[in-house]
Amino acid sequence: MRQQTHLWGTEDIARRWQALAERRREHFADLHHSGRWRKYYREHSFQRQMNETARMTDAWSRVVHGHGTPSATDNGAARSISGSGRF
Repeated sequence: MRQQTHLWGTEDIARRWQALAERRREHFADLHHSGRWRKYYREHSFQRQMNETARMTDAWSRVVHGHGTPSATDNGAARSISGSGRF
């Protein structure tokens, strides 16, 4: 019997990452609305996580909906190296 392999395309993978990011955003919204976040986070840390989650969800949505890939500054890959004298 011959097995068929299913290869995921980049569009399928991007949709899955976007769905995961959306579920994570919903989870953080639920934590916020219920107040349960106080059990697990300090306020500054929770706010930072919520902002990062929203940013990543928006970035994956742009990829999935064909608005291009996020730039290095949008996805957090860029960092300032000015004044360090190193690369």
